[in-house]
Amino acid sequence: MKFTLPIPSVHVPQAPSFHISNRVPTIRIPFLSLFVEPRSLNKWLFIWGFCLYLVFCWACYFQWEQPRLNHDSWDRFGADSPTYWEAIKYREQHADTGNPLVSFTGNLLGPVLIGTAFRTGIGVGLFNIFLFFVAVEIGCTIPGVDRYHLLLFLALCAETVPALVTLNKEILVLVTALLMAKYIYSERHSKLLLGVVLFFSLFARWEQIAIILLFVFLQRKRSIFARNPKLALGFVIGILTVIYPLIALIPGSRIGAFTQYARGANTIAKLNYLQAHFGFPLVVVPKIIMDVSGELLRPVTFVTFYAGRGAGDIHSVFIIPLFSIALITLLVMAYRRGLLNPRRPIALLMIIYMSMTAVAPFVQPRYNFFVYVLLAIELSRKQEPAVETRERITYQPAMA
Repeated sequence: MKFTLPIPSVHVPQAPSFHISNRVPTIRIPFLSLFVEPRSLNKWLFIWGFCLYLVFCWACYFQWEQPRLNHDSWDRFGADSPTYWEAIKYREQHADTGNPLVSFTGNLLGPVLIGTAFRTGIGVGLFNIFLFFVAVEIGCTIPGVDRYHLLLFLALCAETVPALVTLNKEILVLVTALLMAKYIYSERHSKLLLGVVLFFSLFARWEQIAIILLFVFLQRKRSIFARNPKLALGFVIGILTVIYPLIALIPGSRIGAFTQYARGANTIAKLNYLQAHFGFPLVVVPKIIMDVSGELLRPVTFVTFYAGRGAGDIHSVFIIPLFSIALITLLVMAYRRGLLNPRRPIALLMIIYMSMTAVAPFVQPRYNFFVYVLLAIELSRKQEPAVETRERITYQPAMA
């Protein structure tokens, strides 16, 4: 008789094997590609040309801004740079007064903090240029954005020059606009990124926070306004139509001072009078045109202004009209390419921004610098607008 005894199988453990990858890890160093990346001669020429542009900006600084800081000249190169430096000096001399930097009528928070931190005009200029290149790097991460086109459009804007080398809000507005464009075009709309946008807006203009939050509300998931942008614009105009007259009735709002002389006054005062009596839908388009064009609609203003004050106010006589020309040019280019269709979220944001800027009872083209930066992003992208429209209709912010 035979007995069969099953023996269980035994696996002899194998010696561990080690595998070393031949791939060298890549490390991205910011701005290094500007110097070592292979590129065509035209691109190298553009880079050197942009370096000369920065030299020009610093030449403007030493020609007008530094003498004013030294009290050797009263030339006004930066828009509100003298105001911010005076606010810094006042707060240092009256540290116990607790004068607020953010109020209903103004926001000095960002420029005052920057000026207090860096102390000198040169330090502020170096910080502004650093912020500029960081913001451009962020903008270039948006799919389809051409770095050279974006830099070209920004350099063609006259407001960019004082934004780089003076104490101002425009550099913070530029950062906010590029961050907001990044948020809109990102596939996953990060709440953290939106928080960063609102954080920088706080240091620029508090109105930007209201505009951005309103835009996110209108574009939230399953919103009727997201499906019907015309209804969204009507909603915004309706809110402004009601709110502005109510604010005008508040004592100390200063709006009444702009409207009490409407009879027989200039065009803006008459439009403000209608606006203060619930007529904003009637004046929104004319006021947007005036905000975009500035004094270009009345060229004789420059002659009288120059005759009265000379060429000392560089910003009012030269920079603002040149900015208006650049803004109008980009608006025309964007319209011809179909980039101002309100069904595109970023176009809707620009229209809302221009509408809310038009509420101001005075004409100030540089308040549309935010719109100019968004236009620069749009025109520097390579993707066709028709395809872009179909893709971005599905936009759903993370705050839904």
